[in-house]
Amino acid sequence: MILLGVTPTGVEIAAAAAKGTSSVFDVIVGAHVRLGDHGIVGALAEDADAVIDRLFAPKFELLDPLRDAIDRARRAVKSERLLFRGQRQLRDLADQNVAVIDGHVTTPWKLLAAAHGVQALGARRVFVAAAVATQAVKERVFAYKFEFICPTVVLDPTGHAHPFGDPQDASAERLRSIVVARQAAA
Repeated sequence: MILLGVTPTGVEIAAAAAKGTSSVFDVIVGAHVRLGDHGIVGALAEDADAVIDRLFAPKFELLDPLRDAIDRARRAVKSERLLFRGQRQLRDLADQNVAVIDGHVTTPWKLLAAAHGVQALGARRVFVAAAVATQAVKERVFAYKFEFICPTVVLDPTGHAHPFGDPQDASAERLRSIVVARQAAA
């Protein structure tokens, strides 16, 4: 089993789970596709195709801005990949069982983009896991036909205010995730 932590919030969880279960750990880099007033309309992971919300039906005048948003997300993935993995490529996932893991999930898109990317890389079986997720995320993951593992599903669409205790500085948490990813994957 290979455990992939979705950057940045799934890295520490996946690294700890991999250590505790003697599994292989790596990180998968994803970015949301944000489209102005429409907010998050999808995501992409690594070099895979973008996963766009099936309910989002852009009109013709939004196609170019959508393409630009996908390009911005690709650039974000490229720079984040350098931070989290350096020049190292993602592990070979062909014919492997893979769990894509994130932390507190209020939109399903990065998880789904990572899961689709893992499938495209030839994984035998793909599990999607989160420490905390909303009911809407759970329903959307099931709609995309992935097995979903999540011990805490909350009904509030904004998620839990403090799922892991006291809030911390987001930049410090991100830096810690980068360090964990680099150490655990070495």
